[in-house]
Amino acid sequence: MARLSELGVDFQHWCFACGQLNDGGLRLDFDVSRGRAETTYIPDRRHQGYDGTVHGGIVSALLDEAMGWAIFHQGIWGVTARLNVTFRQPVAVGEELRVFGEVVRERSRSIETHGVVARASDGTVLAEADAAFLLMPDDRRRELEQRYSRTEETFARVRAAVAAEEHNTEHGRT
Repeated sequence: MARLSELGVDFQHWCFACGQLNDGGLRLDFDVSRGRAETTYIPDRRHQGYDGTVHGGIVSALLDEAMGWAIFHQGIWGVTARLNVTFRQPVAVGEELRVFGEVVRERSRSIETHGVVARASDGTVLAEADAAFLLMPDDRRRELEQRYSRTEETFARVRAAVAAEEHNTEHGRT
């Protein structure tokens, strides 16, 4: 998998989930492969709802962001149109989580995804989600591409790293 921050993806912005400038945010970084993004995260007390339990909105944000990066790292700009979360078990504050999102189906105007939050220690699924992302209108995409500098060359590096990993995997090298 390719680590986005190591490939030059610009995280110097205020996004609640992945922005490094947002002191109150989650500051996520992702490892990506074709149609998939994953990360680990340890929520702390400021993320709780009931004592010791992570707020469902934080869990939903983790899922939404992982599924979004499963498409976005490929250079596809989309926005969440639908997010359906199923909470399987309480998510404990202070427990390391493994979060991933993957593309399930691509359509002409939307992309369907699936995401999971699991306990890192044993893989127990704590929450999962299905979502649909609509392709962003061209004018908005162009506006954001200017804001997030050098996106096309950055995404070219990400695509090359993912392709190189696939090639190595196909030929028995890791």
